[in-house]
Amino acid sequence: MKPTPLVLMLALVGGTALADEGRIQVEQRMQLTSRLMADSRTSERITASGNPQAVAHFDEGRLHFNMAEEAFKAGDLASARKQVDEALRHLGLARRLAPDAPARQAAARQRHNEMLASVERLIDSWRSRAGPEHASDSDLVSAIGLVGTARSMGDSARYEESVRALTTAQAHVLTGMTRVLHAREIDYTMRASTPAEEYQLELQRLQSLTELVPLAMTEMRPKGEALALMERYGENSRAARAQAEAAFQGGDVRQALAHVRSASLFLQRALGAAGVITPTATGSLQ
Repeated sequence: MKPTPLVLMLALVGGTALADEGRIQVEQRMQLTSRLMADSRTSERITASGNPQAVAHFDEGRLHFNMAEEAFKAGDLASARKQVDEALRHLGLARRLAPDAPARQAAARQRHNEMLASVERLIDSWRSRAGPEHASDSDLVSAIGLVGTARSMGDSARYEESVRALTTAQAHVLTGMTRVLHAREIDYTMRASTPAEEYQLELQRLQSLTELVPLAMTEMRPKGEALALMERYGENSRAARAQAEAAFQGGDVRQALAHVRSASLFLQRALGAAGVITPTATGSLQ
C-alpha cells in the first residue's frame, strides 16, 4: 500500500524538524566551545601553568574545534557534533589540570574558617559536658592539639593542610564524645529529685546526641538508604523535641519527658544508621 500524499508530507515535515533540532544542538555546543576558547584568563592560566598535559589538551581542543567548524560549514552535522564534543572534552581536561589557584585558595580558606569554628564549638561542648574527669582524655587532647596546628597552618595560608588536620580532629571528637556517652549510662531518675529536673537532664542528653549527628555524617559519610534514614530520624527527633517543649511549657511534665526521650531515641537510630553505637535510653518508639 502506497503512502498517501498527506503521510509523505508529514514525514517530510518531521524529518526537517529533527534536522533543525540537531543543527541547533551542534550550534549551541560550538558557541559554548568558542566562548571557552576565547576566555583569555583561562587560556593564559593554562599556558602559564607549566603543565604540558594541560597545554596539550588545550591545543587538541582548538584543533577539534577547527575541524568541527569545517564540518559544520560543509553541512556534515554528525561529524561536526563529534568534533565539537571532543573539543569540549579536551578543554575540560585542560581546565582541570590547570585549576584557578586564587579561587581554589579562597574556597580552602572559607572551609578552614568554617571547620575551625565548628570543631572549637564541639570541643567546648565536650569539655562542658564530660566534666573534669575527662580533661586528659586522649581523643580530647589530640583534638585540641590538631586545632592548634590547624590554626597555625591557617595563619600561614596553608588552608588545605589545615582542613586535613581539622578533619582528623573531628574524628577524634566523634570518637571521644561517643565514648563519653557510653560512660555516662546513668539512671536519671535517681539523680533527679523532681520530674522537672529529670526533664532537664534528658534535654542535656538529647543535646549531646544532637551534636554527634553532623559529626557522624561527616566522618562516616553515609549514603543511599543510610543517609535517607538519618534524615528521616532527624526530622522525627526535631518534631518530638518540639512536642516536648510544648508539653513542658503547658505544664504536662510527664508528657514532655515521654516526648524528649522519643527525640533521643530517634537520634540514636539516626546515629546507628551511620554506624555510631550510642547508649540505650529509657523508653521506646512507637
